[in-house]
Amino acid sequence: MPNLDESDLRILAELSADARISFVEIGKKLNLHPNVVAYRVNKLRQTGIIKGYTLDLDFEKLGLSEQVYIAGSIGNHSERDKVLRQIASIPQAVKVTSFLGTPETLVYFVGKNKSDVEMILSRMKELDVKIEYTASVIKSYEYGQVPEFLRMLARETGEKRNNTTWRRAEL
Repeated sequence: MPNLDESDLRILAELSADARISFVEIGKKLNLHPNVVAYRVNKLRQTGIIKGYTLDLDFEKLGLSEQVYIAGSIGNHSERDKVLRQIASIPQAVKVTSFLGTPETLVYFVGKNKSDVEMILSRMKELDVKIEYTASVIKSYEYGQVPEFLRMLARETGEKRNNTTWRRAEL
């Protein structure tokens, strides 16, 4: 893990739970001055740990009731990156993940209806992707416990720091 301390991890936990939370609110929760929170968030952005702030959409409420994962293998391995970029450029592609092994890629698509899914499957086949399997999404629980995991890492980091400080004091 990069040079993150307990405060950085606690700030990330709060932002993971609610990306719209203000620096003032984070400061109150963590007993930090809002300027300290702002400085640390900017540092986390500059180092690339915070890549951006995203919008979490309810696709069903938008009328995009077809949510499907499609796993496949790319026929021409020398064109792998090019094919993955082409898949990612399909408007219905939400996330494209590349793997070592088989299948080589997993893509999360959304669509209005079965026709959209058929079109997506046809487009992937045109790109010389061998479809290994497809699965319709029934329910998704993304990022459910990430804030709690970050809080746990913060506690562990704080305990390590305290143990190191304690050992130095003993010497």
